[in-house]
Amino acid sequence: MTLTKKKISNTLHLSCIQTDQFKTGVLTVTLTLPKTLQTSADLMLLSGILRRGTECYPTMALLNRRLDDLYASCVEIRTGKLGRNLSLVFSAEMLDERYAMDGMSITEGVIEVLSQMILHPRLQNDAFDPALVKQEIRFTQDALRSEINNTRLYAATRLAELMHRNDPEYPTVNLLQERLASIDEKALTAAYQNLLKHAVWQAFYIGTLPIDSVASLLEKYFLPLPIKAPKALLLPMAEPSLGEYKSSEKMPVSQGKLSLGFRTGVCASSDKNDIYAAMMLNELFGASPASKLFLNVREKMSLCYYCSSAYHRFSGILTVNCGIESKNRTLAEEAILAQLKEIADGKISDVEFHAARKSLENSYRQIYDNPFELQAFYGTRELFGISETIEDCRQALLQVTADQVVAIAKNVVFDTAFFVEGTLISDREEEDNE
Repeated sequence: MTLTKKKISNTLHLSCIQTDQFKTGVLTVTLTLPKTLQTSADLMLLSGILRRGTECYPTMALLNRRLDDLYASCVEIRTGKLGRNLSLVFSAEMLDERYAMDGMSITEGVIEVLSQMILHPRLQNDAFDPALVKQEIRFTQDALRSEINNTRLYAATRLAELMHRNDPEYPTVNLLQERLASIDEKALTAAYQNLLKHAVWQAFYIGTLPIDSVASLLEKYFLPLPIKAPKALLLPMAEPSLGEYKSSEKMPVSQGKLSLGFRTGVCASSDKNDIYAAMMLNELFGASPASKLFLNVREKMSLCYYCSSAYHRFSGILTVNCGIESKNRTLAEEAILAQLKEIADGKISDVEFHAARKSLENSYRQIYDNPFELQAFYGTRELFGISETIEDCRQALLQVTADQVVAIAKNVVFDTAFFVEGTLISDREEEDNE
């Protein structure tokens, strides 16, 4: 698969992978801005309001009927975090042109619908419908409140908030609730217009059509764009430690949730060798079934119901999330830190290292099997001017040595811990008490 690029206008660039591997085509249009508290609240609402109707399709029913006529094409709107930036992503999946029985240009139809949703939403007196805006605010607030019912997600969210506790612009759940309550239809319309004028626009297509054909359709339905001055995106930055900090909350659940945050000092803007060494560190530590956390803390020591790590390459943050019996909180934390220290001390067997490398290699190979994964891989890198292919990444992984991983591990700093302490007695605890 070869990635090609075409400049449609000074502010809209198209990336394309022409392939007949998939039965469906994928087209995404992404609008990205630097992340602020206000931007986060605005884009959460816009992701809902822009699917409510357009000038040509004024209701959701008519919009969905049009997509059904296009061989049941699907359009989703979501927000996505890219380090210190936030994107509004319009993602379309449609039957590939070669399967259309009536000569219909499915891709053109989908691009027309996308242009309607992005550039021509339904307005009322030059503003969004106030009743719909109130509904979206309520839905969004309810969704934020409901996160507490998923204690695994809640613990991870609180950890992220605490790791950014000195950042007044970090969109915590409480601050988002306050901002959402202050937005009305006029403010949301102004935010929408600001997004169109100042976002960085990007289009990405995967399917059988040549790039020139897709570019012509985008020109037909999207130009001229209302862009005035795109805001420069914030480059990836390894965030410094704020000092060790621990917090906990009691909740009426049986299973405790422990989330730990570390600073690696290595992110997407760092030396390429360091990036892949950090990825290998994460894989060895807790990202695979052959990792130290899984085999030792979960399997051998039986301290966790689940235990895994994740490396966030745009911030350099390494996180661990696990479900435990609340009485084992201290033991679990000590065991997790001990596994990281083993890596820093160079206690990595050849079997462990080989398994971690194979796991990462396979994850890169699997990208080829999913058009959305392909778009995510190349689209994200395009925004930051990173020109590496999947094969480049695989080859870079093969060059990583155990010594490089150890060097990264030695500089990892334990930063923050958040613990949901379950106040209900689990079945296992009841058995222990008998």
